[in-house]
Amino acid sequence: MGSRLARSVFDIYDPAVSAASQEQSSLTDEELPSFFLPQGYGGKVPGNYCFYDIYTTNLLKLNPGVEVKKNRSDLLCDNIKENGKGTLIKFTFNNIGLIDSVTYYGTEQVIVQSLWSFVGLHENYLNSLTSRFEGGVIPNAVEFLSENWAMALYHEWFGDFCLRMRQGIQGMADMQEILKKVFDESQNGEGITRDRLKQLRKMMDPETAKLIEDETLEFIKVNLNHLPMYFIPGDEFDYGAK
Repeated sequence: MGSRLARSVFDIYDPAVSAASQEQSSLTDEELPSFFLPQGYGGKVPGNYCFYDIYTTNLLKLNPGVEVKKNRSDLLCDNIKENGKGTLIKFTFNNIGLIDSVTYYGTEQVIVQSLWSFVGLHENYLNSLTSRFEGGVIPNAVEFLSENWAMALYHEWFGDFCLRMRQGIQGMADMQEILKKVFDESQNGEGITRDRLKQLRKMMDPETAKLIEDETLEFIKVNLNHLPMYFIPGDEFDYGAK
């Protein structure tokens, strides 16, 4: 962005230098970078409440020729009591299950980076929260997402880990077949329902599933100093015995 801004300034104040730099630059250099991180705002509101709204762009909505119909209901967990204390959290999802936005409102302090880390993840990272909440198994989503099982989601390198995993398995034959089906079936704008996603997961090769499991354990192992709440099988990780 800085280089592009500099060239724009040269266009105004020194056209000769600008022309020379344009001859040396490639088309790639002239392209603006893609911005993909979530946006958001928040702060304190009257009544000593905290309010945060963090969201990303739903790519399905960018296609003007496709009418988007939601195939997933929002998850709204309201635990604000009559005395005004408590929390409210809301998740919205796009039509392939990625978290589009997180809204938080409550009297309890929350780490904004933790909310930020949810946006863009698939709902399956939430440990079946949607189905368990709808079934009444989990009455308080905020407390559930504060338990030890979820701590890896908030690690500063977890997003990079997810990106590497996606890039690493996309070239596998079983994943290419699944991705092709997802692409073809989502062209009508209806996306992929939760039931259909379960069917597609059955197409995954056991070796691919094992690779994901092993890489996840490796991520936790490498960051065990920050994630001591997880159990890593194997005597080689018993640091107390060494």
